[in-house]
Amino acid sequence: MTNRQWFTLHSWAGFAFAGLLLLICATGVLATVSYEIQYLSDEKYRALSDRNGPVNWAQLESNLVSEYADSHILGGGVHAQDYLAGEVRLMTPQGFRFVYFDPATGTLLGEGGWGQLSRFLRNIHMYLSMGSVGKYIVTLTSLLLIISLVSSFYVYRKWWRGFLNNPGKLSWKKRIDWSGWHKWIGLWTWWFVALMAFTGLWYLIERMMFDFDLDHYPASPTVQHSEPQQSQRALPVTELVAKARAARPDMDITGFYYPHGYNQPMSLVGQNDSILVRDRANRVYLDPITGEVVSTQYAADLGLVARIADTADPLHFGNFSGLTVKLIYALFGLMLTALVAGGMRMHYLRTQQRDPNVAKWLSITGSISIAISIAALVYTSIEFDQYSNTSKSLSPQLGELTQRVTDN
Repeated sequence: MTNRQWFTLHSWAGFAFAGLLLLICATGVLATVSYEIQYLSDEKYRALSDRNGPVNWAQLESNLVSEYADSHILGGGVHAQDYLAGEVRLMTPQGFRFVYFDPATGTLLGEGGWGQLSRFLRNIHMYLSMGSVGKYIVTLTSLLLIISLVSSFYVYRKWWRGFLNNPGKLSWKKRIDWSGWHKWIGLWTWWFVALMAFTGLWYLIERMMFDFDLDHYPASPTVQHSEPQQSQRALPVTELVAKARAARPDMDITGFYYPHGYNQPMSLVGQNDSILVRDRANRVYLDPITGEVVSTQYAADLGLVARIADTADPLHFGNFSGLTVKLIYALFGLMLTALVAGGMRMHYLRTQQRDPNVAKWLSITGSISIAISIAALVYTSIEFDQYSNTSKSLSPQLGELTQRVTDN
């Protein structure tokens, strides 16, 4: 391909759906630090102390018994960052509630509904609140990033000399100034663009595997219960966690999910010494009625495709370590957002020289991407706080555990 053809390809990939790409990049930055934003907004999102040992699930359950006796636990979890409060999901007589707690002590910190800021941002960033169709729209933009990345090295000849260049002043009306900054930011963010592009491409492949029912991840086991057992409620969290710890003493249990059906196991997830995996890579499956260990899953035993699935999230969102890593991701995410916005501005200035008509600048694809972005923002604002699942799960009513808590 000639230089001109590479430039045309680069310009098309960077601007064809730039409005949509800009929304995805901007919400991605905010989603990365969304829990930190919540931390600053309200004390209930803040842990009281650093956790040096296991999550205090037993004290948490005891406190929930006292405060939410008429409710059922759906699940709970804690974050990798010790300064963030944990979240337990409850189905109360009034509906779904999050209850926030200190992971080290089990102290309850407050409650809230489904509609968190983090939920709003993730709904837009991951699938535009449009279900499977939205997931395809978002993940397909990874192809645009890949094309932009590859073509940039052909458009910007001898690019390796530009890292320490001074991009100069930035004039709002001078395309050459925007071009200098665009190249400089692109050089310093190329690794981040590549990381976002290829993890985004993985999400596209994963979505297709789900939709075409292709096996790529170990399936959850099933459990069988007798007719009398099917009239019983599941064991309390404290007992199930104790059995899971006995089965997996290497695993720091960071989350659990009560099943909704008697053929489903109780799932407890966590971390061990495996590197760059989400909590779900390590699991203990228990019979929720008897507490019997059904099976265990180790991150180290996963096949290649399954391991990629469990590594993509930490790499994409930067939530595998502390605040420093998150801030680095946010910084480079802002630079990527500026890269997209700068490309839009340069395209506008180039188009304006030929035809100042805004419609000409946007083109059909640009208009579509802006329309999708606005629709996603409006629709998400309306529905993101709606929780449609009203199931109580198999967990016992917390008030029924009063005697157990007293005995313990």
